[in-house]
Amino acid sequence: MSGRTLLIEIGCEEIPADWVAGLAKGFETAVAEGLDRQRLTADTIGSHSTARRLVVHGAGIPESQPDEVREVLGPPWRVARDAGGGWSRAAAGFARRQGIEERDFEERLQAVETPRGQYLGIRQVAPGEPAIRILPGILEDALRAVPLPKAMNWDASIGAKPFAFVRPIRWIVALFGDEAIPFRIEVTGGAPVVAGNVSYGHRARTAVPGESPGAAFLVDSLESLVEGLRNRYVLLDAEERRARLLAAIGRCETEAGECAEVGAAADVHKDLVEFPGAVLGRFPDEFLSLPKEIRDTVLVHHQKFFPFPTSPSFIAVTNLPDDPEGRVRRGAERVVVARLRDARFFRDEDRKVPLAETRPRLAGVVFHQRLGSFREKADRMEPLAGWIAEAVGADADAASKAAGLAKCDLTGNLVGEFASLQGVAGGLLLREEGASEAVWQAVHDHYRPAGLDGDLPRSPEGAAVSLADRADTLAGLFLAGEEPSGSGDPFALRRAALSLIRVLRDAPAEYPGLRSGWPSPAALLGRALDGHHPDDEQGAVVAGKLVTFVNDRLPHAFVGPSTPRGVVNAVLAIRDWSHPVADTWQRITDLAKAVGSGDYATLAAASRRVRRILAPEVREGRGTDLDPALLTEPAEERLYARLEREEAEVLRCFAENRYFPAFRALATLSPAIATFFDDVLVMAEDPAVRANRLALLARLDALFSEVGDLSQIEASAP
Repeated sequence: MSGRTLLIEIGCEEIPADWVAGLAKGFETAVAEGLDRQRLTADTIGSHSTARRLVVHGAGIPESQPDEVREVLGPPWRVARDAGGGWSRAAAGFARRQGIEERDFEERLQAVETPRGQYLGIRQVAPGEPAIRILPGILEDALRAVPLPKAMNWDASIGAKPFAFVRPIRWIVALFGDEAIPFRIEVTGGAPVVAGNVSYGHRARTAVPGESPGAAFLVDSLESLVEGLRNRYVLLDAEERRARLLAAIGRCETEAGECAEVGAAADVHKDLVEFPGAVLGRFPDEFLSLPKEIRDTVLVHHQKFFPFPTSPSFIAVTNLPDDPEGRVRRGAERVVVARLRDARFFRDEDRKVPLAETRPRLAGVVFHQRLGSFREKADRMEPLAGWIAEAVGADADAASKAAGLAKCDLTGNLVGEFASLQGVAGGLLLREEGASEAVWQAVHDHYRPAGLDGDLPRSPEGAAVSLADRADTLAGLFLAGEEPSGSGDPFALRRAALSLIRVLRDAPAEYPGLRSGWPSPAALLGRALDGHHPDDEQGAVVAGKLVTFVNDRLPHAFVGPSTPRGVVNAVLAIRDWSHPVADTWQRITDLAKAVGSGDYATLAAASRRVRRILAPEVREGRGTDLDPALLTEPAEERLYARLEREEAEVLRCFAENRYFPAFRALATLSPAIATFFDDVLVMAEDPAVRANRLALLARLDALFSEVGDLSQIEASAP
């Protein structure tokens, strides 16, 4: 492998654990793209990360850019020579402007072929720049291009331009081979961060004799960085940290005699620390009387600990290999007990007043300055949730009552201290007060799902309240002029739209036995918009914006491993927000299965060819002038006969919402279509024959259009 190695380590203050992996991958991508743009493409490139560092490493990077040959064009070749065969004044002027002496004209000037004909031209060789001169710019661009969940302004600048980052940067290792890349970040009121070959290990531990924790050490390669960090209690490899964390958790579980609720959290928690360990902590039995949702909020959401299902214990992740004196364990226990006491106190205070009696307090909680209070929002959600529940055959009264109470816990003490318990706290209070299961569960679950991920509400009444909440928020904030722009979305409206689509997509399967009356996004948001009582002109403008916004979200909710983008785009070409989402989803999943089992590559190519041949006015005719008597070629007769048979089957299946058999039936047309295009001249000289063949294709196109734009799925076909 020729070329040099590249090593970049960005040392930061602690990065939130769930951001670490994404930032490292984003940094790697940005560096790779920068190298490619500058014609310094690496043979290999990769990344590592911990809570305090992002590392990108590459190999096989050229020491300089390759020379670039450029063609410079002058006047047309036909005017380059004069009548005597010498160089014309136009040619001589062009040559001198390029710095070519007259004695070199014959050697340097030449005819160059272009799409517009021959031109006088010269070929110039631009020497490539040394990579070490280009890498500082690549590093700056890469740091600025890292997709940050949230940027922090730390009074830093690069090249006199302000520079924000995920956390303040404290050191940079930047090596090209054994040469330091000249790079620096200026910090107002502090020392600049200058790139070099110095890194830092764990703040509290080191295994290097005579060295203090957190001391600097020299680096000359990725291997020396990995080994140097390991000797200083930092594991750069994420999978090694995960394995070590799981082993530490296992030891704690053995000690406790019970399995903790770890799940997929270890995938994130491995990035909480640089050298994972774990300790087993306990809290008094009295706190087991608190609902599990509240205990888990304290232990999991706030402290990032692993709880046990039944015992008063937890596992705390540590950034140390051991805790011989128990200091970390005792500290974790003190924090947990204090927070559990707070939670119990605030819950007991909230229980003193029935939840329904707190509804008037919502008038003092602002939803949005232009939209009024949460009391007004609750008043709008009530009828909307009842309408949704009634449409699907759920308990409309329960859904309406739950919608009116869903936001009441915002006035309580528990949510004031633990904001993540919104909805949950209200549901738990209603359960204790003896409310029906449909009501308390709907309140408890109405924030579900958080976007496309997570569980749906447990009941259709909960789904109705969830939809009413999202729809009212979207309609209201669009009316208030708060629609997202660019990457800015301060009210998380994109997530709200995806959550709404997710419920509408999965509700029929999640709540079987109900009527198939789940509203389309258009109907739901239109009714929510009416609840805000806009004037006609304002309502029309906002409705138009919502159309675009929701339609743009639909592909995000549908594209997946088993539903390729081409299939999704094919269906969405004829299905937008005005159609029921679950039905659109069924079409997409069934078409994806059919594509995997039928000859849809032929159909996609045929659809595209048909669209090119047919004029719009012929397509609109949909084959009404087709005369079977004028079909004389065997291939067109076979296609017509096949179309007659399969068209009826396809349309019958569509009428019965049986999409997979319809798509399979359509795929059987592929051989006849292929033979038709091979054997039949569509644009025949006889006008009547030509028109008849176009009518046959128009009828075929009409059947294609019942499915969607089949040309979109060619890339998805086997």
